Amino acid sequence: MKSIFAMLAAAILWSTGGLFIKIIALDAMSLSTWRSIVAAVTLIVLAELRGQRMRVPRTKMAWVAAVLYAATLLSFVFATKMTTAANAIFLQYTAPIYVLILEPFLMKTRFRPRDIVYVGIALGGMALFFVGKLEAGGMAGNLMALASGVFFAGLMITMRLQHGDVAARWQAVTFGNLVLAGGVGIYVLLTPATLAMPANWSEIGGVLFLGVVQIGIAYALFAYAIAKLGALESTLIGMIEPVLNPVWVFLGTGEQPAAWAFVGAALIVGAVVARSVIETPPAAEPSLHP
Repeated sequence: MKSIFAMLAAAILWSTGGLFIKIIALDAMSLSTWRSIVAAVTLIVLAELRGQRMRVPRTKMAWVAAVLYAATLLSFVFATKMTTAANAIFLQYTAPIYVLILEPFLMKTRFRPRDIVYVGIALGGMALFFVGKLEAGGMAGNLMALASGVFFAGLMITMRLQHGDVAARWQAVTFGNLVLAGGVGIYVLLTPATLAMPANWSEIGGVLFLGVVQIGIAYALFAYAIAKLGALESTLIGMIEPVLNPVWVFLGTGEQPAAWAFVGAALIVGAVVARSVIETPPAAEPSLHP
């Protein structure tokens, strides 16, 4: 029961990301950088408290995982800033569908004919997010959200290739945040771009919440839960995140998704949940959350 509550708490904490990304006035690049610096420090401290020494990745695959995690984080923050929170989170959650498509090529697994049904439903839901009039920023935000889903899918496959052990997951999350911060730092040094600082105590508090709680503590709860829960339980409880994310944003900012987005979200969630319920074996390894 403790593991269920831990997974539930992690999903709820993850779901607050959209609201804080929306209300913090920092631009996407600056917000991502400060959040990742705080998150990396938090994860290193939490790892030490768990008796887990954080080691620098020594394999190419481990660095690929870190880079993919960094790309997932950065593109998601850009997407949330540029389009509705609902569009950003649900388009990112198409990642399991990309895994279905990519696994046969990258992991030599068999693509089953019935998987076409799940892929088709999810792609239909995805298309509905682009129905109706979209401003240029909204279109770009939707494309960023799709990119975040692709990066997330790549991360999931990479972790499976590393057998998804706890240490590898924790390493990917920690160094992914460091890669993001380091990459932005290099970009700022080599270009005219600048990195904005939090302007007041509320922004500082928001960045600290995102780094310490929404990423750090949430991931620690997730790591505890997945050691005891099966993949199906983890997936179903984890789906609370995309459902609550736009709810918090609506309550905090009044932002409302387009009507078609609700239908698209239902199709994407339905496809992911249906496949998890029907296809996931009890001992399957749960995926890494971004």
